[in-house]
Amino acid sequence: MTNLLEKALLTGFGLFILIIFISLVNPFIINISEFNSAIKNDVEKYNNFFNEVDTAILFVIENPDVIYLDVIEYPGNLNISLTEGYVKYNFLIENEVQCKIYEYVKPFNNNAYINLSSSRYILNISCNSNYINVQFK
Repeated sequence: MTNLLEKALLTGFGLFILIIFISLVNPFIINISEFNSAIKNDVEKYNNFFNEVDTAILFVIENPDVIYLDVIEYPGNLNISLTEGYVKYNFLIENEVQCKIYEYVKPFNNNAYINLSSSRYILNISCNSNYINVQFK
């Protein structure tokens, strides 16, 4: 009988300690989860922007007589450089500069967009004398 009582007390005390430990660690786990979801949202915003611009540029390359106009959400902490046949994106994730480069078959008018504020802009892409002109207005 005392054996069963000892086992029950040890199991109860173990569960009590486990509940206290989980209640102490739980806020830290929630903070880590929120931090990871915020980073995921930032990366998703950047990727959506890159995909929209890439799709627009490819559309103008296939249809050089058409001017592409669209309202686009420009994310913060993003710098864009357009040179020759490359678009280079520099952006900030977790206080670390990341770089993404896209290559195209047609050259660009050299242009750079540095320190634009996070806002909505009109994306204007056109093809002038075999050069692609990309503007954010």
